[in-house]
Amino acid sequence: MSEATPSVDAVVVPMGGPKDVRGLQRLLSEGRLHPDDVIAVTGKTEGTGRADDTSRVDADHTLRAFLSEHGTRTPEQIEGLPMVFTTGGIGILTPQVVLYSRTMAPAPADGQPRLAVGTSRSAVMQPEWTGTTRVLEENVKAIRQAVADGGMDAGDVEYVIGKAYHVPIEQLNAARAAGRPVADIDPEMLFRTTSGSAGLATAVAIDGMPMPKDVEIGTRFDLWSDKASFSANPYEDVGGAGPATQIVALGNHRGAGGNLRVGHAVVQDFLDVHALSRALRRAGMAVGDGPLTAEQSKRVVALYIKIGTSPDGKLRGRRQVIEHPDYGNLYKAAVAGAFAGMLQDNLIWISASATHQGPAGGGTLAVVVDVS
Repeated sequence: MSEATPSVDAVVVPMGGPKDVRGLQRLLSEGRLHPDDVIAVTGKTEGTGRADDTSRVDADHTLRAFLSEHGTRTPEQIEGLPMVFTTGGIGILTPQVVLYSRTMAPAPADGQPRLAVGTSRSAVMQPEWTGTTRVLEENVKAIRQAVADGGMDAGDVEYVIGKAYHVPIEQLNAARAAGRPVADIDPEMLFRTTSGSAGLATAVAIDGMPMPKDVEIGTRFDLWSDKASFSANPYEDVGGAGPATQIVALGNHRGAGGNLRVGHAVVQDFLDVHALSRALRRAGMAVGDGPLTAEQSKRVVALYIKIGTSPDGKLRGRRQVIEHPDYGNLYKAAVAGAFAGMLQDNLIWISASATHQGPAGGGTLAVVVDVS
């Protein structure tokens, strides 16, 4: 028998609401979920994404409370777990969570790489760092920590998914009024630099891109990572000491155990549904260019899509009505529907505003599959 090695498993759980734990309770009773083994959570909630939307925080608190109640870890250990929730479960998307667990198990007999997962959290972002490369530098450090935590090398990494939080506007204004050197940056640009700093940090940490300049963050869209998916928001009550970037690095490592692999692909634009096929092949699944069969679809554990709008407001030369107040949710729902048709399932994690994450007007994609 081969020696035991770190092995990652993942379970996807549809949710009836941000505070719904019925699916988790069922897995617990079946012995398929061991709370102390959970190292990371990703999730899609049904919120609107507007200022009064609490679905991310509600889901975060619910998951942490569940793991604490049914496990033995300390509150500090539970608080340190990365939980990457994105809201806007619109259209045909089904709200859901994916729980990643790490245990020791025999290495696979075929000797092929298997899924490894590493996690970390950046330093707490300070008002003075806002809009500067210091944010990017701290994210680079944290991504490298996540890679090491997963027992990986940079070359093993397929995808880095995370939640990037910035200092809330009110606190930035207060710091500025107190005489601290804080850049004056509008909310939209702040969102882009927060998300973009994490995307560019992935390119620096994983692919060796030279460190970009301050003025290039959120503006030079020809600089991007093909392995990043970071959602951004002002800090909310999700654990930790303040606004930081929560990071989950996914890769394939030779020597890791388990039955899972991950593959990534660049999404060229909203219509590039074949990115799913490319990512599946990279993960080791033989598929054609059309929709998956029922058997193939069952082998997909998690699908992550990061997508953004074209700077010129056009899709393959045709104008989009970007002036529509709901355009952000509308294009997200449209893309989700297109990929659901390919996947033949609607359990998809999709996030908009792909700053420095894939080409302008496109994005990135990753899929975790069972190769057993």
